[in-house]
Amino acid sequence: MKEDIIHTATRNLLETAGIVAAWRKTGPLDGQLKMKLNGRQYTYNVKVKPEVRPHDPQITQLHSEYQNLLVIANRINPKAKAALREKGIAYLEANGNFHLKNENVYFLIDTKDALPARKTFGNRAFTKTGLKVLFHLLQNRDDINLPHRELAEKVGVGLGNIPQVLEGLRETGYLLLLNNKAYIWENRKQLLERWINEYETVLRPKLKKEYYTYKGKWQDIILNTETSAWGGEPAADILTNHLRPEKYILYTTENRSALMKNYKLQPAQDGEIEVLELFWKHTTGKNTPAPILIYTDLLLEGGKRNKETAEKIYHEYIEPNL
Repeated sequence: MKEDIIHTATRNLLETAGIVAAWRKTGPLDGQLKMKLNGRQYTYNVKVKPEVRPHDPQITQLHSEYQNLLVIANRINPKAKAALREKGIAYLEANGNFHLKNENVYFLIDTKDALPARKTFGNRAFTKTGLKVLFHLLQNRDDINLPHRELAEKVGVGLGNIPQVLEGLRETGYLLLLNNKAYIWENRKQLLERWINEYETVLRPKLKKEYYTYKGKWQDIILNTETSAWGGEPAADILTNHLRPEKYILYTTENRSALMKNYKLQPAQDGEIEVLELFWKHTTGKNTPAPILIYTDLLLEGGKRNKETAEKIYHEYIEPNL
């Protein structure tokens, strides 16, 4: 798949800009790309990804570790392109869109429509149900070796989903079979990044969405912690006391009439509170979800404040358990 993306991207770069790029599968990352620009030869260390979104921490980390980093992807989100340009990171999209800037040359091509997303067919780990299972396993790494029935009960999914999700994780290299009975994890940080991307595009759009407004301070709302939890900015403020919310997410299993009766919320198309379906078994007794979801909400919302708080949550609550 990576080589397909590279060959498509370099072919379209030649057609779009007349730039000849020679690919070599060598080096510390996925390979190297050599290009002749304005009569000079340049070599870039390449990281290949199916898709790049604005909240991809891996690329920022690689940029600090490797000189002459070039990101090649099938699709790059427009906000991600702007972020890459701001950081001085070169990129090449499969459609031929291209950015490169150094002391001698500057190229920016951004006129091509994005190519269709490449789908991973048949992998049940990244379906709506699979993402619910992964949400639990990213918080509870040792549960990977629970009996399938017990894991299914903890997550709240059908028993038949568990072996399919585990097989999907093995296919993508996130699980290794140590023996006939035990798994060990691989690349859980990368799996978290994959989960965030898939949550945004697969699971979150399927969570029933409504908007409400509240006449008062959000801190005065006393949630039923068996059915509801703050997400996003308010949850981050509860967890860190580092962020004053401007936008609000509420996860709940309560219906509209219950939200109006119990919390005095009023439906409003332009309301400041986005209400989403609570998709996990919420048994902690807290009014916030797992830090992984708070972190994800902040990254998806974007902005400097949210990014700073997300990094704080990641280092304090998430990274030690990956």
